[in-house]
Amino acid sequence: MAIMDVPELSLTARTHVPRKRSSPTVEDGMNPGATETELASFNFFGLPKELRDLIYDFSLIYKRKIRSQHGARLRGRRVPEPSLLRVSKQVHHEYLQRAEHHTCLVIVDRPEFHGDPFKIPSAISYARNVELYLAIACDAPDHFTDQCRVVKEVRMHRKWIAQLSQKMRHLDSVKIHLIIDPHHHIEACEAKLLELQYMLTGFEELKALEVYHCDYASKAMGWSFAGKRTLVMEWSDQYRELRRLGAVGAVSDVMKQKMSFSA
Repeated sequence: MAIMDVPELSLTARTHVPRKRSSPTVEDGMNPGATETELASFNFFGLPKELRDLIYDFSLIYKRKIRSQHGARLRGRRVPEPSLLRVSKQVHHEYLQRAEHHTCLVIVDRPEFHGDPFKIPSAISYARNVELYLAIACDAPDHFTDQCRVVKEVRMHRKWIAQLSQKMRHLDSVKIHLIIDPHHHIEACEAKLLELQYMLTGFEELKALEVYHCDYASKAMGWSFAGKRTLVMEWSDQYRELRRLGAVGAVSDVMKQKMSFSA
């Protein structure tokens, strides 16, 4: 049997010599992945200050939960994005300066809260605005043999609000939304509230006070600021006193939007 000649195999590995890329061509432009792109930079501080302020305002977070205290709920409204505060010293300064005008500390009253003083979270201690959602709970069986609970409730709220105002040194604005259950003795409770209104309207920083009817006594979960309310009294800078509204009706859609934050 004839033996066929087998060509000698070469054990030398094939060596790959990479070619150097030439300068970008028109074809490279048609293929974005063909060349590495450089990160483009933008001179943010080259923008006018007014435009930078608009960007800062737009980047504020509308709602942020804060740890509850003494049963009351705390919220931050229009607070800075933490990551942006770490960009640079100038961004930190300008961003926080804008936040000081817009950030609002929101406190929502709950049945478990009994007027204990609050500890202002350091992350929102710069805030100049406070919005309070409070309830007046009167469960007195009658107002002849027992004292109206409105007296105790108003005094309680007055005390802790005054303490809060002292702790927030830069406070400029306080807005209060107050709900009261329209029970059998509601007229007596409202009369007492009007009599003691100076305890809530005596704050120099007060900008608004609104009193609502809200049927919560029959509900197992207690009061809720997200439920149906009827605006019955209002205080403003114009009149400087708490006044009954002439036409009592359901809260408008605008009012519901204003109070929906704390639901």
